Amino acid sequence: MTTPSTLSFFFGLCLVSVGARAAVSLDGLASESPFMPKAEEEVAAPVVTENAAVEFRGIISTKEGVFFGLYDRTRNLASWVKQDEKGADFNVRSYDAASERVTVDYQGQKYTLPLSMSKVSTAVSTPVPVVNMQPAGGNRVVAVPGVRVDDQRRLESVAAEVRRRRALRQAAAAGTPAPATQTTQAPK
Repeated sequence: MTTPSTLSFFFGLCLVSVGARAAVSLDGLASESPFMPKAEEEVAAPVVTENAAVEFRGIISTKEGVFFGLYDRTRNLASWVKQDEKGADFNVRSYDAASERVTVDYQGQKYTLPLSMSKVSTAVSTPVPVVNMQPAGGNRVVAVPGVRVDDQRRLESVAAEVRRRRALRQAAAAGTPAPATQTTQAPK
């Protein structure tokens, strides 16, 4: 055999042996990835504390740092605290931004709390029936059923005052002397 053919034979033999080893080691890689945590290293996700007396109501980031809004339902006490802040009622141990959960120590107990969602609902409004009355002066006064008689008289006196002032304004704009005004007292 010549030197180039011996070299190619030897090189081919090396490739076959490396390929056989790679096939064996690939099976191990598929079940044991170096990028995944080992089974004994896996940490269980924190369990959310159900019906806790404490609520996680909000988070805000300021130039002083990140503050967590916590609320104690039993004592009706709310507070904004930093993570690992000393001397606060609530002690925030950790915050997971992906799941929006916070771990809090409060009164000797450890709570894992999700961010509370606000409960907003729409109210159904019922229309109020409106009755239009035409007074003698030509301006409309709106009367609503169920309104007291005193209120109705007060509305009529306001409408009369508006008419009187409008007449004074129009007379002043036209340059004519103001019409004689009569003051009326609303009955009580």
